[in-house]
Amino acid sequence: MRWVPTSELEEGDRLGRPLYTTDGRLILSSGQVLTRRMISGLIRMNVEGAYIDNRRPNEVSTSPVNQLEVLRAAAFDAVRGFFNSVAESERLEPRPIMRLANDIVRHVLTEADGGFQMKEHRAEAAYLYAHSVNVCLLAVMTGMKLGYSDLQLKTLAIGALLHDIGRVSRHAVNPEYDHPRVGFDLMRRYPELPLLSAHVVLQHHEKVNGTGYPLGVQGEQFRQAAQIVAVANDYDHFVNEIGENRLPHEGIEYIMSKVDTHYHISVVRAFVQSVTPYPVGTMVRLSNGMVGTVVEMHKGQPSRPVIQTHDHGLRIDLMHFPTEFIEEVILEPGAAAV
Repeated sequence: MRWVPTSELEEGDRLGRPLYTTDGRLILSSGQVLTRRMISGLIRMNVEGAYIDNRRPNEVSTSPVNQLEVLRAAAFDAVRGFFNSVAESERLEPRPIMRLANDIVRHVLTEADGGFQMKEHRAEAAYLYAHSVNVCLLAVMTGMKLGYSDLQLKTLAIGALLHDIGRVSRHAVNPEYDHPRVGFDLMRRYPELPLLSAHVVLQHHEKVNGTGYPLGVQGEQFRQAAQIVAVANDYDHFVNEIGENRLPHEGIEYIMSKVDTHYHISVVRAFVQSVTPYPVGTMVRLSNGMVGTVVEMHKGQPSRPVIQTHDHGLRIDLMHFPTEFIEEVILEPGAAAV
C-alpha cells in the first residue's frame, strides 16, 4: 500500500483505505477500483491523494482488502443518518439500525482475524459517527471473545451503535452528562429495539466501583454488555482524541489500568485479546526514524509486529529488536516524508 497524489492516480488503481471529505463524508470505500471519471471527480474536489493497494511487484505486500474496512465506511454513512434524524426530528428508524447491526455481526464473525485500523484522522464534525462505528466493531469483537451468541452480539451491536445518540437530542440540556438517559428514553419509544440495547446506552458511563453516571450502579448491577461498550468507548476516545498523538497499544495499557475500578477483569481480558493495535497494512514510523508498513503480526504480541521499511526494504521484526518501538501511526498524506 502506498500514498499516490491524485494527479498520478491511474484507471484501475484500487483504494487501500476509504476516502473522506474534510467534514467526514465518505467519498469512496476501501477496495474501490478507480475509473477515469472517479479520478476526475477527486481532482475537482481537491482531494490530495489516496492510499493505493495494487499489489504491484515493487510495493510492500499487504493482506487482501479487508471487508471490515469496507463495511466500516458504509456504516459511517448509515450512523450519520441515524444521528441526523434524531437531531432534526427526534426520530429513529429501527429497521435500518437492526439491519446494520446484523451486517456488522456477520462481518465480524467472518472477517475479524485481521483486525482493523484503530487510529484514524477525524474531523470534529464527523467524530461521533466514526467513534460510534469503531465502538460497535470493538464491542462485537469483545462479545464474540466472551462467547456471546449471534442474538446477543446483535443486541450488543445496537446498543454500541446508539450509545451516544442522546448527545444530539434537543432533550439533552447537558449533553455530556444527560446523553445516556436521554438515549435510553429515546430507544424505549421503539419496542422493536431490544431492552438490553437501551440499558447498554443508559449504563455505558457507569463503573464497577459505583462512581460512574447517571445512576451510580456498581458490581453486578453494571451489566456486562454495558461494560463491553464502556471499555470500547473509553479506548476509542483515548486513541482518537482530536489533537492527541496516542498509539493503539497505549490505549490498551490505559484500559488495563482501570481493571476493578471501572470494569471487571473478564471484560478487559476479552477486550485486550480482541484488539489488533497494528493490523497488516498499517503505515508506521519507528523510533529509529524509519517508515514502513506492518506486514506480519505475532499472535500474543500484537504491539510488536514485523515492519517492512519503505526506503531500504528492510524487514524488521520488533520481537527481535527490543529497543525499537512504534512511535507513530502515519495517516496524513505526505507525513511519511517528514
